[in-house]
Amino acid sequence: MTFNFTIRSVMIHSLRFLAIALISSALSQLAAADSITLLFAGSSSTYWNDFPREAAKVVDGKFVGHVGTKIVPEIVGRSGSDIRVYLEPGFNKYEYGVKPGQSFLDKIRDEKPPFVVLQTVCRFIMGDYDPTKTGEAHAKAITAYCEAIRAAGGEPIFFEMGWAKTEREAEGRQRLFDLAVKNKIKLFAPCSKAWARVYREKPELALQHPQDNAHPGDAGHFLNLACFYAALTGESPVGKLPRTYPVWPHGKYEADEAKLAAFKPDAYQAKMAKWMLKHMSMGQTATLDEATAIYLETVAWEVSQDMKGKLKAAIQP
Repeated sequence: MTFNFTIRSVMIHSLRFLAIALISSALSQLAAADSITLLFAGSSSTYWNDFPREAAKVVDGKFVGHVGTKIVPEIVGRSGSDIRVYLEPGFNKYEYGVKPGQSFLDKIRDEKPPFVVLQTVCRFIMGDYDPTKTGEAHAKAITAYCEAIRAAGGEPIFFEMGWAKTEREAEGRQRLFDLAVKNKIKLFAPCSKAWARVYREKPELALQHPQDNAHPGDAGHFLNLACFYAALTGESPVGKLPRTYPVWPHGKYEADEAKLAAFKPDAYQAKMAKWMLKHMSMGQTATLDEATAIYLETVAWEVSQDMKGKLKAAIQP
């Protein structure tokens, strides 16, 4: 009798343990299904103003095909570099986003992010920082990344970047479009094209800060967010974006030690290079008047719709 009771007790405890394990596994899978990673690959024009974090906020729960799903932002890369350098043999100069000894391609293969935003830059595809000066290195790297992302079950996204006003920039946009067609890109944020339209229509509207011609200014940042909203939700951003939003200071300035000491980074910010905390901790915001905000959102929507139609027409089934 005692022996049978012991066996029965062991079986009950085992079944309870198995049930708890199964429930825990199911909850973990449910939590994973309730969020998706939006991984960015890029340098300062991508991470400036915590852009991946802010882009994830505006499309959270609205991402096309994933309505209601939480969007978790991440970024991999280093400052001042074309993302093509991640393909260089032995490259290990990442500043954020990878584990020790891990490469960008390792991260894609091992972590299988469902969406990866690639910083595609007009001047890089025109040959800047390319050993051959042709832009082929940028194009080949982007193509290699697209193949790796899809092999891991994900989808690449093009972040069209280029803040200059030259004809060379325009040619770069055409080359990036051709590259998107070649790689059958479905999600394309035409930020450079939107900037070019604003330059034509409202040259007095400053998209960059006068002390910083390398990164998006407050209005340029807003325009980029509107382009991402349009591209990643498939909906018009008009009237949808907050008129007051976080930004980083521009120009040279000293850190506010009190703010820096009190600053508590969120999950995205905590993974970034420590020197960026100086910018994050300032707690600076920008505010656009309603007319300007509506105008920029409208440009983003119309340019994104135009790009979507052109890609659909150019890409063979």
